[in-house]
Amino acid sequence: MAERADEPEFAWYRLQGREIAVLLALGALLAALSTWAWLHDRGFRELPVESRELPPARVNVNTATVAELTALPGIGERKAEKIAAARANTPIRSLEELAAAAGGIPGRDLERMRPYVVYE
Repeated sequence: MAERADEPEFAWYRLQGREIAVLLALGALLAALSTWAWLHDRGFRELPVESRELPPARVNVNTATVAELTALPGIGERKAEKIAAARANTPIRSLEELAAAAGGIPGRDLERMRPYVVYE
């Protein structure tokens, strides 16, 4: 029983030397096991990830909106409006016709947009 009424039954400051040694040994064992587990496994395994390239998004220049046409490289809002006005008269069938309808597109921009353009 406790010596005084306000003193708890168990008090850390009353531990014997052997009890302190056991607690320190258990703490050291826990730390050693935790370190070993962290160094050897780290709890995670890298999973193989398969990735594949998505096909480019295609823009049909004969039915696309002005906003969709501006997504093409080298086409701004003005050129998109010119293309929309020109295709109302005749459908566009090639990059050269597209460049003419837009009022001129540099050759490097035509090559950059080639995979994205469809004429249906």
